[in-house]
Amino acid sequence: MLELQSFESLFRENHAQCVAFATHYMGDSHAAEEVVQQVFLRLWEKRDSITITGPVKAYLFSAIRNTAISQWRKETVRVDRETHYSTIRETATEATDQARELERLYQQALDRLPERCREVFVLSRQQQMKYAEIAATLDISVKTVENHMGKALRILHQELKEYLPLLTGFLF
Repeated sequence: MLELQSFESLFRENHAQCVAFATHYMGDSHAAEEVVQQVFLRLWEKRDSITITGPVKAYLFSAIRNTAISQWRKETVRVDRETHYSTIRETATEATDQARELERLYQQALDRLPERCREVFVLSRQQQMKYAEIAATLDISVKTVENHMGKALRILHQELKEYLPLLTGFLF
């Protein structure tokens, strides 16, 4: 069991060397100070159950090295995770921007369709109606619906041809 006076003496005698040793591992004196504080705090918290065999400095340096390596691993994982999430956010933002641009271009192309072609296309693709339902709704023949859809698809294909690899299966 470690008494308060013994602990204070141990701290005063070894603190500077411990910080210098930790700085070697951490590369940063502030981070090194944190590591040393953690080691001494754990030593104090476990004073009733800890048994140090061998030189105290060897124990302290070993504990500092292990704590420094542990913190380095945690920091590496944190940085990797932040980098990964940052990449995902950037990709999602780019995809959202592309989707908005494609939607805008699609809407412009749709607006340029002749009125009846646009009406048939919207009922088919956006309202999910069958050709027979469209024909009944608009009071035209199924063949006329087919002709309007063919014309709408040709025009949209021409208007959006440079974006078709992105749109495959999306609208057409």
